[in-house]
Amino acid sequence: MIGIHAAKVEDALIMYAAIHGHLPTDPIVSRPPPVNLPLLKDLEHHQGENHTSRITLAKYTKWFEDCDKEVYKCCYKVLDAVQRRYGCKVIEVTVPEIEEMRLAHYITIGSECFTSFGLDYNKWGRQEAAMDVRATFALYSSFNNQEFLAAQRMRRRQMHFHMEIFKKADIIVTPTTGCTAKPITESSLKHGELNYIDGAKLVRYQIAGNFLGLPAISIPIGYDDDGMPIGLQLIGSPWAEATLLWVASAIEKLTVARQPEVFYDLLS
Repeated sequence: MIGIHAAKVEDALIMYAAIHGHLPTDPIVSRPPPVNLPLLKDLEHHQGENHTSRITLAKYTKWFEDCDKEVYKCCYKVLDAVQRRYGCKVIEVTVPEIEEMRLAHYITIGSECFTSFGLDYNKWGRQEAAMDVRATFALYSSFNNQEFLAAQRMRRRQMHFHMEIFKKADIIVTPTTGCTAKPITESSLKHGELNYIDGAKLVRYQIAGNFLGLPAISIPIGYDDDGMPIGLQLIGSPWAEATLLWVASAIEKLTVARQPEVFYDLLS
């Protein structure tokens, strides 16, 4: 999915406004509705706060806390601050069959990846690739048509589950990742790295948005003891980018971001 990597929510909004829509030559079926972006400056006024207070956030505690303790504690702290400052409502929901969705997502992206790159990999990449890539492609090549079709049925099933949640809430809230960034080892630089434990933690909460095509945004909200950033993710219903940007901006105003040790000011 195409996304925007920005330092501020306002920058993300500007970029989204620029890329929103479609070209006449695009072979896509879904046509986006007219863009209706929020005025983020309204958050500075009481009227904007009243609008934010009408937002309902959905949280599945078992999933929310399926991460490192320092991650979900930081996320809870910000959720509490959002409720106190803006009066947002947080409700408890259940997302069924998350493990089945994870497997279906893996089969889908693995099959699509091997279909797109498999011929080139077999022709040129096998000898040049590190062990992690070779092991991954060996797994991707093992998926069959029946497994891929079953994964798409699970995609449809999960979309139903999520749309039922969006009947009760505007946004599903999760941590962005299940752990913070880990150091890159010397052996990883030479041979690649195949760490499925940390790898699964890092993508745990991206699966729903990626697999189902739902809009999502991540906001930096704090840091662990080593100074690594922690993020909070907001997942919206189809074409709910305006609501996500509004709420993300409200959350951003409650946090303090540090400048990275290695920083390049591209505008200077």
